[in-house]
Amino acid sequence: MIVSAHDGYPRWLHSGADFLEMDIRRSRGGAVVLAHDRLRWWRRYVGFDDVLAAVPPTIGLHLDLKEAGYELELVGRVLERWTADRVVVTPDFESSVKAVKAAFPEVRVSPVDFITLDQRYATDGALAAARKPVWVWTVDDRREIERFIADSRIEGIITNRPDLALELRSARS
Repeated sequence: MIVSAHDGYPRWLHSGADFLEMDIRRSRGGAVVLAHDRLRWWRRYVGFDDVLAAVPPTIGLHLDLKEAGYELELVGRVLERWTADRVVVTPDFESSVKAVKAAFPEVRVSPVDFITLDQRYATDGALAAARKPVWVWTVDDRREIERFIADSRIEGIITNRPDLALELRSARS
């Protein structure tokens, strides 16, 4: 599975990636936006509602929740348009993991249903010890993408280069 990272939106919206990964935060005013790092008042951010309107429900959504407190509302809104098998959630807080899994048991939540590993830590030992599917992030190097595509223990590759990852996956097929 190829997941394009949020930095590619909207550029990678029609890339063919299986999922679109979004780092999500809520502003002081309550707006839900795409942002990996702490929000800065002078920056403009892509609104979560804008993404929901633009992304067809055939593309899966990987919701990387950077804050707690609005996760149930957010996942509930997504499930109005996407089927549960097209949504995964990676919350940064254990309370969010528990809340999302309890409210939406059919949605895959990390680390309950799968684990995510920074590519630096996706060693043979770590992968052998994993008892769940593994998603590796953020893999942009050609050789690393090839290595992870070839590894059956890897379920998903999160990348800023979905074009390259899809090309390599197609070549392998």
